[in-house]
Amino acid sequence: MNSTVLKVLLDSTYLLPSFGIEVEGLTDGEIAELRKAKIEGKVKFYCSPFSWIEIIGKVCREIERAKIELDEIIESAIKSHLKSGFYEWIIPSSEAVELAFKLRRLGHKDNIDNLLYATSIKENLILLTMDKDLKKFLSRNGLKTKNILSHNELLKELERH
Repeated sequence: MNSTVLKVLLDSTYLLPSFGIEVEGLTDGEIAELRKAKIEGKVKFYCSPFSWIEIIGKVCREIERAKIELDEIIESAIKSHLKSGFYEWIIPSSEAVELAFKLRRLGHKDNIDNLLYATSIKENLILLTMDKDLKKFLSRNGLKTKNILSHNELLKELERH
């Protein structure tokens, strides 16, 4: 049995539940399984500071839509993400930024996804995302997609480790 720790770069989707935002296709049980895998040392979670751009937008839209106040939850979630040590924050290398530019020039307009994918490639990380359009775009352009997994695929992979 392989005891390798899987290194996983998280799409912002996987950070939203800690802000009280429900994510379609991601259950509380799956979140608990991912957390358990981290605590047991089976995975190491990485985050990009660029994810804050998406998180801030999505959390603020949810606050406006639901007409709710999340200030305490927001403060707690921010501290959890930045200070708990549960996540390691990773800055993209110059090579990753160059690859992100290439993806944009190839026609993929989501710059944050471009940076996440490029960072995952250059740092040899699994990119955890539910973004099927990104995977299709990469496939159409002959780019590597083996490192892109959904949480369901990651959980199955962890069962094998």
